[in-house]
Amino acid sequence: MNAGLADLQFMSVSYNSSNPFNVQGGTQDNGTFQTFGSSTWNQEIYGDGGQSGFNHNNSFLRFNTFTGQANDGNFQNGNPAAWVVIGGPIAASPEGSLFYPPIIADPTSAQAGSIFQGSFGVWRTQDWGGNQAFLETNCAEFTTAFNNPACGDFVRLGGPAGANTAGSLVGAFYGGDRVGGAINVIERTTSNTSTAWAGTTGARVFISTNVDGPAASVIWNRLDPHTTVDPSRVVTGIAIDPNNTNHAWVTYSGYSAFTPSQPGHVFSVSWSGAGTASFTNIDFNLPDIPLTSVVFDPLTGDLYTSSDFAVFRKKAGVSQWDIAGIGMPIVEVPKLTINPNARRLYAATHGLSVWSLPLY
Repeated sequence: MNAGLADLQFMSVSYNSSNPFNVQGGTQDNGTFQTFGSSTWNQEIYGDGGQSGFNHNNSFLRFNTFTGQANDGNFQNGNPAAWVVIGGPIAASPEGSLFYPPIIADPTSAQAGSIFQGSFGVWRTQDWGGNQAFLETNCAEFTTAFNNPACGDFVRLGGPAGANTAGSLVGAFYGGDRVGGAINVIERTTSNTSTAWAGTTGARVFISTNVDGPAASVIWNRLDPHTTVDPSRVVTGIAIDPNNTNHAWVTYSGYSAFTPSQPGHVFSVSWSGAGTASFTNIDFNLPDIPLTSVVFDPLTGDLYTSSDFAVFRKKAGVSQWDIAGIGMPIVEVPKLTINPNARRLYAATHGLSVWSLPLY
């Protein structure tokens, strides 16, 4: 009786680089699903569904998240019986995380085995969580604790695990202001293998230019202390400019009415590469509503942002936002995903499944 009933709460979607019709996504309380372009979605794994990802070079390699730091990998094309625990080192650490922490697959061919996860610091694996044979023999999802430290080979970037160590982006090491919370956003770029940006629920914004280096040597540069205009609200999205990886667009949640001296929800952020950074408010005609994510279309230069109510587009060279496309209902969109090569924008919604917009 539920055929065609599109009412699941998707947290985000990820896409298969080699098949533009194949996308997957996690759903609140209902597991992780995939589709091949039809209205039919098949469940890949049970439980809470958070974030998901495909290996850029080999779509048989997947990952999913449940809640917190419970991360699974799959080496068998999403086979429901073949999921293995890969987040054990993170879950066994003294760090906490958000209910649905950020976790992304590297978008480049050269580093396709890398996955980045955000707790109090950023964690990385460079071989999809570890050796397939070992994980499938010893770390099967159905029989293994999610916090078994032997299951997975994630390491902390920038220092040992902990709340206030050098690698903790939310601790006092990076300053006494905006302390606390957890990492809410991690973003990589297709332009190189070394640049990553991150944002926290405490309104901190970071950039690293050697995120593919040895874990202990990775350096994070905090950008938000260089300005007084950025809101002291939750960072919700980052889109890196592929033409200048020291430039990105950053979105914030909340309402400007609660931070009247720091209004704005979407900022163009530029880092000098040597300490200083500038934040420029580009809200223009946007209403004062929480924004949830942002993506950039490298083919057109257009910018898209989602919110608690709608998806907006700012065309390249225009100082105005419009509603992106027609036909989409008023609904919270927690995450946008863009596949620029397939010319498709995906919107995960709170209770109305996934919507797509063809890009021209």
